[in-house]
Amino acid sequence: MTPKASSHLDMVILRSFLLVKTQPGMEKEILGRFELLPEVSELYLITGKFDLLVAVESEDLTLDPRRQVIEMVVDKVRKLGGVVDTRTIVPVEQQVRPIATNRPTVRGFVFIQSDSGKEKDLMTRLLTLPEVVGVHLLFGKADVLAEVEVEKSFVNPPPQRIANLVETKIGKFQGVRDTDTYVPVDSITKLK
Repeated sequence: MTPKASSHLDMVILRSFLLVKTQPGMEKEILGRFELLPEVSELYLITGKFDLLVAVESEDLTLDPRRQVIEMVVDKVRKLGGVVDTRTIVPVEQQVRPIATNRPTVRGFVFIQSDSGKEKDLMTRLLTLPEVVGVHLLFGKADVLAEVEVEKSFVNPPPQRIANLVETKIGKFQGVRDTDTYVPVDSITKLK
């Protein structure tokens, strides 16, 4: 399934992602600036090489909604000030399913390197896991991005649950060569 179609026959909604490296100490300020951008649907404060993971939803009546994402990065994000580096992730194909719980959850992002030619089969198998809420076929070092979601719990904290999911299930799928997992420290989801 390619980008999900909305109720308008010609309109396509594309869910893309930005990994953002900020100047040290500016993470929360930059996060606040992203929150003001209408294209941004979710913001995640992460740790590692990048400081923020930003989910962007673009709607376009043209044949290629990816153009809107690229224009946003070039015209808005890179001009924010305090942004040191960005990585734009525009999926080639994606499957996203609605969230089935009303309980508080935490989302994680698992970038997966797979054996060549096995990406679509892997996407299908990933969607059999109830914690996987979206899969995205990518170009680049990672072949697939899996969005996972687990319920918040003090007894079994979400980072441990996501790590366990990656180690005992996702990492065991045939064709998975490597994973790189991000579990946000904080998140903002904008209401539509």
